[in-house]
Amino acid sequence: MKFEIKGQVRGGKNNLKITRTGHRYPDPGFVAWSGLAAIQIKAQMYQYRDLMLNPISTAKDWAWSFDYTPSDNHRRDATAVLDAVFHVLEQCKVVTDDRWIANLNFVTRQPDKANAGIIIDITRRI
Repeated sequence: MKFEIKGQVRGGKNNLKITRTGHRYPDPGFVAWSGLAAIQIKAQMYQYRDLMLNPISTAKDWAWSFDYTPSDNHRRDATAVLDAVFHVLEQCKVVTDDRWIANLNFVTRQPDKANAGIIIDITRRI
């Protein structure tokens, strides 16, 4: 299975804001990005009808590859990028819980504003 999220990935870490009273809320930019990313994933899920009925719930059977292309030279933490993508995959019910993601390979490419995004390749291990 292969999914692509186009555009700059917003990191999932440090996107919680805190008011003076201590109330926590998600950064509006991150909420907007995750909504658009979920739309892109759901639009690609029609190819994988089995996945729509049975989300991935075990780690040992799957290998995950993430091919990330940033839009600029801004330094981003790989774990933050993965965290954001995992949340979108959970939201779209590709995986039941991101703790099941193992056998992971993450590659960062040179920045390319025109082709920024992340390609997620999920392969069943035999």
